[in-house]
Amino acid sequence: MTTPSDHRSGAWDLVPDALLVVDRGGTIIDANDEANHLFASRRLIGRPIEDFVPDEHTEWHPARRAEYHEAPRRRSMGAGVKLSLKRADGVIVPAHIALSPLPGDCVLAAVRDVSESVAAESRLVDATRRRILAEDHERIARDLHDRIIQSLFALGMNLQAGLPSTDPAQDQRVSDAVDTLDDIIRSIRDVIFDVRRNQPDDDSVLSHVVEIAARFIPSLGFEPLIEVRGMVDGLSDDVEEHLLAVVRESLANVARHAEATTASVEVIGDQGRVIARVSDDGKGLPEDVTRQSGHANMAARARIAGGSFRVATRPSGGTVVEWEAPAVLNADD
Repeated sequence: MTTPSDHRSGAWDLVPDALLVVDRGGTIIDANDEANHLFASRRLIGRPIEDFVPDEHTEWHPARRAEYHEAPRRRSMGAGVKLSLKRADGVIVPAHIALSPLPGDCVLAAVRDVSESVAAESRLVDATRRRILAEDHERIARDLHDRIIQSLFALGMNLQAGLPSTDPAQDQRVSDAVDTLDDIIRSIRDVIFDVRRNQPDDDSVLSHVVEIAARFIPSLGFEPLIEVRGMVDGLSDDVEEHLLAVVRESLANVARHAEATTASVEVIGDQGRVIARVSDDGKGLPEDVTRQSGHANMAARARIAGGSFRVATRPSGGTVVEWEAPAVLNADD
């Protein structure tokens, strides 16, 4: 049986983290002063750790504990994973949690309140999302001006070059067509103005994908490339939820396992299908791919949506994940 003296040191009550020792049954057997402060409880020892797990996680938390005890190791819990604790007064606090095995089948949990970091990250994510969306809107506006307007203008000039002709009725039709082109050009310029003026706060798939990618920048160490094209808006809630979950889980795997320096996210709507493709330049798939975190969930989401899922090592190195499903639309669309 592990006793407090087995794991305590002079730093036990000096470290800035809350420290808990939890036995295999999930009972807290020791806690430092910072833990009492963080968890807002004067009596932590003897209580089940599930008392301090948010309600939506209490059902599966014992199974996760059991999994850890089957293969205990020092572990910082998750890249890109939102963790939280429930204080004794019911307040939910975002947290970073690191685990270390101790003798006697116990676990040392170091817990830190990361409320300030989460708030700063949210501001960074919002700023990054706004920047990427603004850049995308600017690209659309530039393409409209440089390609569409210029082509229409050239078409109008070519039509006018044929005037006058020997047929007054034909001249009138050409003149009307040129006037129509002028109206179209003015409308497109109005659209360009609106695109450049509007704040990028839309609820599009692009916006959601950008937000997910932005949240992984700290754990990835770089900004993923993002491309969204085709008809991907107006998807049913279920399909969009699956799509975004696949993007999120794929980037989490890149952050945890790939050791990559670049990654890209593509979302494509084409011929009644929607495709999510996430690729990286990392070390590729492990030999036992069935143990790769999250792949089973993504495959299950593909089956539920009536689609397909594949993961492979790229010829140039790294991994590509591709998820595809029918582009089922909302009933109102």
